[in-house]
Amino acid sequence: MTVLQKSLDSLAIQHEVIANNIANIDTPNFKRSVVSFQDKLKAAIETTPESPLWRTNPMHMPNSVKSISLNNFQPDIQTINDTVGRNDGNNVDMEMESALLAQNNLLYNSVADVTGRYIANLRHAITEGKQ
Repeated sequence: MTVLQKSLDSLAIQHEVIANNIANIDTPNFKRSVVSFQDKLKAAIETTPESPLWRTNPMHMPNSVKSISLNNFQPDIQTINDTVGRNDGNNVDMEMESALLAQNNLLYNSVADVTGRYIANLRHAITEGKQ
């Protein structure tokens, strides 16, 4: 459940950043921002005690991935300064941002659906199938 929550939170932040990029498309010298969290979230999942990659014996080879706590997980927001898309110094491309927004929307809806189904299954198990 924590992974689903962190995914939804990160996708919501990504939505805000993309919307901010779109809102500032006409702002001179505005630099677009991007959110990256998938690789960091994957590393956090793989280094938790519940993960199949977790060391169960001190004689096992250590996992070379840096341990990240799921409870303290935060997505990274980076400003892209090295590209210039127009003469006014703004590097926001409306077509790309629109595509990213649509992709993010699909991902968010998918994860929200999975979360809803997970909660429904828990509710079904708790009530022993009785409504």
